[in-house]
Amino acid sequence: MDKNTKNSEERILEVTQEEYDEAMAKGWTDDDISKPGMHIFRRRTRKINPREAKIKMTMFIDGDILQHFRQRADAPNAAPYQTQINQELRAAMERDLAAEENKLDEVAKKLLNNPNFLQAISEKLKAA
Repeated sequence: MDKNTKNSEERILEVTQEEYDEAMAKGWTDDDISKPGMHIFRRRTRKINPREAKIKMTMFIDGDILQHFRQRADAPNAAPYQTQINQELRAAMERDLAAEENKLDEVAKKLLNNPNFLQAISEKLKAA
């Protein structure tokens, strides 16, 4: 019944007369099934920046950690405790990502200073 088209955001639904009659015989209504024929549906997709997306979740954290951030949030002009926890998690994530990038830079420097590696690359390029 459902066919994809070249555009992944467009769907074509084809309902045959037999499918329609069968559904109606089961007690379906016109609200439950489209009339026989071809029906084109277009889906609008919006790209969401993961940094801006807020995801509701349930998690367990130690009570003293929660108490600490709630006390910090009680200070005048302080951000809410959930915002502060998110900021601390972001800082940890960014440190991890920076460390990974530094490791890659170190590996790249070692490879670029390795004559055996450069010779092997040169031979591969000549063979290609």
